[in-house]
Amino acid sequence: MTSTNRWTSDHLTAPGGTAIYAAQQRERLRQMADEVQALVREYRADLELVHIDGDKPLEHKVRAYLATRPLASLERHLREAVNCAGKLDAEYNRRFVELPKKRAARAAEKSIEKARKAGLQATRTMNAVNTAATLHGITGAVSEKAEGNSKEKQTPAFLDFLKESA
Repeated sequence: MTSTNRWTSDHLTAPGGTAIYAAQQRERLRQMADEVQALVREYRADLELVHIDGDKPLEHKVRAYLATRPLASLERHLREAVNCAGKLDAEYNRRFVELPKKRAARAAEKSIEKARKAGLQATRTMNAVNTAATLHGITGAVSEKAEGNSKEKQTPAFLDFLKESA
């Protein structure tokens, strides 16, 4: 990107756009902070040389420090801005590149778990059906055996009632 072109959100959302922008801004802000730091040192040194009549010992240094404090604060804020610019690309990647991948992986895990639970449920249902069929077969065999052994009429069983009603 040349100096005549202006950065837009389209440039930032392009792949690698935030990394390039953050690197450019960090370098620019770092240069500004270095210039301000040099200026603070030079300005403070010049102010410390100014003696006013009636100064107590070291009062000229305190006065120079207090006078350069806003400029030193500017330098500190520029250093913080350098750090914030460094976090720009990492935050963008975390929120817009990695998050969709994490959500897709979580959805895939959830669907696998859901399918596993559904398969477990189907297995339980099949076991219940098989158990009912087994019980029905056993009771039918027992009742046929009982009917075959004795010639007397037996009392009706519950399963007989169900067969008749069906």
